[in-house]
Amino acid sequence: MVRYRLRTLKHRLIYFLILAVLPLAGKAGQFDEIAPLLKEHCLKCHGGAKKNGDLDLRSLKSLLEGGEGGPVFVPGQPEKSRLVTQLHPGADPHMPPKSQLSEAEITLMQEWVTHFRSPEEIDNDPTPEDIAETLPPGLQPEEAIDILLERDWDDKGIAPASSIDDSSFIRRITLDLLGRIPTREERTRFLADTRPDKRLARIDELLNSKSHAHHFAEIFNLVLLGRSGSGGATRADRQKHFLPYLRWVFETNRPWNKVGYDFIVGRPETPEEQGASWFLYEQNNDSGKMATSTATALLGTQLQCAQCHDHPIAPEIEQKHYWGLVAFFDRTRNVRTKNGPGLGERAAGGYNKFANLEGESSESELIFLTGQTVVEPEGRQDKDDMKNYLVGPPGDWITPPKPKKKGDKPVITTEVEQVPLPKFSRRKELARLALDNNPAFSKALVNRLWAILIGRGIVHPVDKMNSAHPPSHPALLAWLAKDFAASGFDVRRTCRAILRSRAYALSTIHPAETPPAVNSFARGIDKPLPAEALYRSILVALGSEAHENGTIDQENTYRDGFVKTYPDIFAENFSPSVQQAMFAANGKVVEKILSSANLPLLSRLNESGDNGSLTEELFLATLGRVPDHEERTQTLSYLMERTDRPSAAIRQILWALLNSAEFRMNH
Repeated sequence: MVRYRLRTLKHRLIYFLILAVLPLAGKAGQFDEIAPLLKEHCLKCHGGAKKNGDLDLRSLKSLLEGGEGGPVFVPGQPEKSRLVTQLHPGADPHMPPKSQLSEAEITLMQEWVTHFRSPEEIDNDPTPEDIAETLPPGLQPEEAIDILLERDWDDKGIAPASSIDDSSFIRRITLDLLGRIPTREERTRFLADTRPDKRLARIDELLNSKSHAHHFAEIFNLVLLGRSGSGGATRADRQKHFLPYLRWVFETNRPWNKVGYDFIVGRPETPEEQGASWFLYEQNNDSGKMATSTATALLGTQLQCAQCHDHPIAPEIEQKHYWGLVAFFDRTRNVRTKNGPGLGERAAGGYNKFANLEGESSESELIFLTGQTVVEPEGRQDKDDMKNYLVGPPGDWITPPKPKKKGDKPVITTEVEQVPLPKFSRRKELARLALDNNPAFSKALVNRLWAILIGRGIVHPVDKMNSAHPPSHPALLAWLAKDFAASGFDVRRTCRAILRSRAYALSTIHPAETPPAVNSFARGIDKPLPAEALYRSILVALGSEAHENGTIDQENTYRDGFVKTYPDIFAENFSPSVQQAMFAANGKVVEKILSSANLPLLSRLNESGDNGSLTEELFLATLGRVPDHEERTQTLSYLMERTDRPSAAIRQILWALLNSAEFRMNH
């Protein structure tokens, strides 16, 4: 506590120094104020896919350009601005045509026009990077996080929640870093530890453990490739090729830019790197899937919406960017080697045309999301030739065999001794643009880590990092991304900083009648356990042994039932389904687990003759705490009523506790 108070005093001093040299910019009149309203009500007809009246409302620039009828607002004069007057009831024409904005929404638009700030004025405001730069050098990363968050809380008059106790902390961090609740022994040992820095020590112990690498590999398997495989890929394929690579990544703390290179370029130099090729291999030669998977996984950006037209709500993402990214993968071809899956690359071809909704046709070029383009050194290559390769492909790649039937595609060789490698590699050029000096790459990863550990991204959803989804704390995201890149893309360092921050240890319970919004990070966020963590935690609660390599006894027996039922990680909105409720309440899987004869907890409880001790053991094993007075009374009463079948009574109580929100959430 003393340590925390001293740190807080230090933060306050730094905070006031920042204010002295960098006044806060006013938000009134900035486009961010009205962007959510426009997105919800206007962009369907005035966005990237459709521009009625040639009016585009996706950005301040396009709004200022107006449409066929000229400017849509007069700064400072809402009564003369169509952007406002056409919103009122009875207006002709009325906007939106089939609905009516609330009085509060109309007032917001009026206030925005009244206090409008021109782009020239806004250009003089400090950027998030400017604000992040004001922090003094030499700060620990967790100190920077605390300062930037506390500044935001002070600006908004928010009082953060109190910090959680040690019992809650050990449960929270074990779930986040190991994907299961702590065992009874782990909890007891932590609570008995009298060291003042025991939380910091436990953070480091878990981050450096094989169990953590096992858990994060599982998490990032889903983050990077989704729950279900592409092109007929199965869980067994992932287990054989991709998961070993990810475990190695997190065990060795491989720099994340090298991981990105492994995924995009796909030229393994060591046996450990071999499995990275599966990232693109699973897309089964579909360059469109390769492009969208790469953008989502490594850049936190969804591109699917720009396939047929410019992005409907994010003007910086154009149709040419989607097809440009596809072009970088158009020469990729899956091959098999004695070492496993590989990613060959042709030296010619890969030129496509695309059309917009108006039927206008364009030829794709090697253009990245930033607008940077790549020109092939030897010009356009339509005809393949062995001279263009460093590692030559099979001959039928150069001269494909004639198909046996008309309309069939020629069958070419994919079993190779060495992966074909051209002198000019499009994928290598993409890796350079995506990974070298690209802040979006760093921001995407730190935002995902923040979401995994805190419960929500600084940009939410985590895979929609675009102008339509601005960060809740721009300076914090900018600082974390810059620090991440400067550290050599050290994932473990960033995780440690988040875990050591004040925000991580805040309670999910806030005393205010109206608690702060979740995106303030002024209170903890309840996180639903993903399928694997829920199943593993049930086994740990029932006494299964947790091993150093991250596995749990009986882990694979009923795993698939949970995986098919519970949601993927990073659901945009958590909303339990009827299927999940029925699985937990009446499903056969949980019943079979509780009926198992070889679970240590059940054996131990069946031998207990003291209902008071039994009740306490049940709560400690499942919820990591002793029951309160009401819980104890009701449990004892139930046990007394079921003296004829004590074993069945114990299973019923366990069933109730395992189905409780307290067990099924990380809080």
